Amino acid sequence: MVLHRLLLLLMILVFPAQRDKILIMKTFLKAIGNVFKKPVTTRYPFEKTFIPDDYRGLIGFDENLCIWCRRCEMVCPPGAIVFSQDMEGKQTYHFNRAVCIYCGECVRACPKEGAIFQTAEPAPCALKAENINNGWNKLFDESLASREAYAAEKKRKAAEKAAADKAAADKAAAAKKEEENKTGADPDTMAG
Repeated sequence: MVLHRLLLLLMILVFPAQRDKILIMKTFLKAIGNVFKKPVTTRYPFEKTFIPDDYRGLIGFDENLCIWCRRCEMVCPPGAIVFSQDMEGKQTYHFNRAVCIYCGECVRACPKEGAIFQTAEPAPCALKAENINNGWNKLFDESLASREAYAAEKKRKAAEKAAADKAAADKAAAAKKEEENKTGADPDTMAG
């Protein structure tokens, strides 16, 4: 092997005009040699691939342990996690395996151990029928809109409650003032 490389180097030095042809021939011979070698790659999905002990696979989620703080969503670099919210305030977790880079930041940021975790299961291939990218963009936008709508509705209800409380307080204050006027309006009759 070393002799072969020295011979090629000598040929390139001796025949500089033929350099390109020599390199093309070297590449061709190497390609032909690879045809007869055993493949280096694994024939996945027909053969199982080696999964190391510290493999970072799919992100798991336990709704019962989640405290809905959304820290995982905030720290996710590519934005693979998003929460939607219905008008009653119930949040729903959404995860896109095709967007996730499996860095584990969401797991590290979660204050409730076990609510979000990383499995050793590799992510399956995304299929065209899943419409995983365009569908995700739409879901992501809808989730943010649902949270904004919930916040606006909550703010509206709080404003209505504050207005009702203020009206009740004003009514009580007016009734108290009227009561004071009735009792305080006839001091002469009380004195005389």
